[in-house]
Amino acid sequence: MSSTIRNILSADREMIRSVLDEAGYRADVLIGDPRLYETATLLVTKLLLAGVDTRSGLAAKLEYQLGKAGKHRQPPGSRLGRYAIQGLPLELQTR
Repeated sequence: MSSTIRNILSADREMIRSVLDEAGYRADVLIGDPRLYETATLLVTKLLLAGVDTRSGLAAKLEYQLGKAGKHRQPPGSRLGRYAIQGLPLELQTR
């Protein structure tokens, strides 16, 4: 049984970095939760090694799996699901 090993070239590393930057997964932005940055990096690297070799393909799969990073990102376990059933509390309702 033979397997092929693909080395990650410097051009590949640059593409990974640019895909992560465009999606908001930059180390300086994600200081609060570095695991999210590491997860995104690992995902994009694995996708590249699995054969996804276009920047747009990597970006689409990253956004599908983890979403965009940054200030608009909702943390997992958001309480909004609860409010969909119970309704918003009075202090969050706009009048």
